[in-house]
Amino acid sequence: MSLLPAIRLVQSLSGSEKRFFKLNTRQQRGEKDYQELFDIICSSGPQSEEIAMRFKTAFPKSNVDNTARYLVRVLTDCLIQQRTQKDGFFQLFQGIMRVKVLQERALPEEGYRELKRIRENANRHQQHFIEYLTYRYELDHLSGTGFADVSDSQLVQTQMKAREVLKSMNHVQDHHSLFEMMKYRLLHAGQILADEDRKKLNDLMLSEMILMTGKTKNIFATQKLHLLFQSYFLTNIGDFSSALKTYRELNKLFEDNLPLLDHPPLDYLSALDGIITSLGMLKNFEEIRYYTTRLQQLDQPAYPEYFRYQLRKTILAVQLSIHTATGQYEKAREILNETGKDLITAYGMVNEEKQWELYFYAALSHFGCGDLKKAHKWLGEVMQLYKPQPNLLICKAARLLNIIIYHEMGDADYISYEIRAYTRFFHRPQSPRLQTETALLKLLQLSPTPALKLRPTATLKKLQEKIDQLKNDKYEQQLLRYFDFAGWMKKY
Repeated sequence: MSLLPAIRLVQSLSGSEKRFFKLNTRQQRGEKDYQELFDIICSSGPQSEEIAMRFKTAFPKSNVDNTARYLVRVLTDCLIQQRTQKDGFFQLFQGIMRVKVLQERALPEEGYRELKRIRENANRHQQHFIEYLTYRYELDHLSGTGFADVSDSQLVQTQMKAREVLKSMNHVQDHHSLFEMMKYRLLHAGQILADEDRKKLNDLMLSEMILMTGKTKNIFATQKLHLLFQSYFLTNIGDFSSALKTYRELNKLFEDNLPLLDHPPLDYLSALDGIITSLGMLKNFEEIRYYTTRLQQLDQPAYPEYFRYQLRKTILAVQLSIHTATGQYEKAREILNETGKDLITAYGMVNEEKQWELYFYAALSHFGCGDLKKAHKWLGEVMQLYKPQPNLLICKAARLLNIIIYHEMGDADYISYEIRAYTRFFHRPQSPRLQTETALLKLLQLSPTPALKLRPTATLKKLQEKIDQLKNDKYEQQLLRYFDFAGWMKKY
């Protein structure tokens, strides 16, 4: 359905971007059904059925899917136009298009001057692809003019420079390939939950080490990808001390190369988020404050509004996670009330994993204060708005906390249903599972309500022994970092 991309795009727009779109499209003549669709989406929210029905009523002869496709095209054209005014990367591509036009209209001198300017900027910002294009366009132009006024040595020199840029691009591509393959395996094979799972990545680790020992230039993209690869791997195998060390190196690299960061710097945001996660796993809450300040410093008017909201959401998630981890549930709830729900719901489709975290910590804040109804409401809302992903541990944490809430409420019948649903969704064939999940579900089956006290049995004793071991298992910590499920189980 073509309507969903249009809904997601419209809901990602800031107020200024919406005004820019309306000003640009106001000048067009004729029936503007796509403008009406834009207004309907702005006022209706994410419900595609309601949007389609309202549009059909207003324009019975128009096809909503075709109109949605056209709306996406017009919107993206407007966003590109607006982005070109602020983003150097977009400006470089616009310059390439300008050169193409000048060369086609037989204005070689003007085109060459523009090429040199683009090349200097591309080299300074290490935009190797665009830098290569400038050499390719120059060589194509020289070939088309019969190499007039160009010596043999000048031609070879230009070709060699183009070749050097391609070498840099190939090296960066090799790093990208390894990083992408590792992420693919982790996403499709699941989290690394045992030493045996770790061996599946040994070939990639060896290839990455060989790649870094080669003779390469001091390229920012290569260094960044190397540290991202290492930190991502170390985080996923539960080696948070080593991951933190690598993340700190990555943070220093970003801080030393601020002019080379993307616009907006999503990689830097991801790195800071990783540092904070590692510090949280190590219970180093004091140092988290420094990196939270770095997040706040990235909240600048030059960046798109959706990115700035992502920063604020990350900061809120950090604050809530610290207070819930230290048992300060009332303080977490105060922060939640002060911030308001508007921050959590804004740009909700940009980063769904972060949305799961925010709704989870909001629910946990109320759960810790004994307000089970509000906790259940937050979890019910996130499960309704966002599709759970089997390989995201935050989705498991949310569903498990929801089952615990049913337990605390004494709803034995629904617990049985929820456990079956959880097992059916998360424990698929070849899908890895944690001991925490198995122990918690087993315990809740034995004691579906607090009123049903467990008698000391061999099964219960064995289960309690397993629970005691959970906190010392680095793989189990990946789930326990969200909530101390092991501590909650110890009550029984």
